[in-house]
Amino acid sequence: MKYCRKISILLIALLYPLLHFAQERINWVSFEQLDSLLAVEPRETFIFIHTDWCTYCRKMEQEILTKPDIITAINTNYYAVSLDAESVQEIAFDQGIWKPKSNKKRTGQYHPLALTLLNGKQMVFPSILRFDREFHLKNIQQKYLNSKELGVFLE
Repeated sequence: MKYCRKISILLIALLYPLLHFAQERINWVSFEQLDSLLAVEPRETFIFIHTDWCTYCRKMEQEILTKPDIITAINTNYYAVSLDAESVQEIAFDQGIWKPKSNKKRTGQYHPLALTLLNGKQMVFPSILRFDREFHLKNIQQKYLNSKELGVFLE
């Protein structure tokens, strides 16, 4: 019994930092939530537009958007939204409902909200958009950003 308690305390001491690290991630919100959040507490918005097939998008999600300093910067200063550019979901946002042309996901068939957010720009993935408190486009990057480049983008 005495050893069980010591072993338990040792395991908790060793595993606690890992549990804490695993819980640290970006607080992604939906566009529906973003509408409400901006009305209650205006804040800058970070939008990550990606696709399932984009290798650089996945690399950014796994390697860059998981770094503690990037997570802290985004969670502290921004509302973060992730948008699959080829999504087939209806999205309620900005007093409208954005409906895809088809209910089947197809490569190259982009969601109308993604097209609107990119404002006529070429569809390049990943696309990272930064909006000010009034939801006016402040900055856009349409390429893979390493952690240093993303840090500068977020400043």
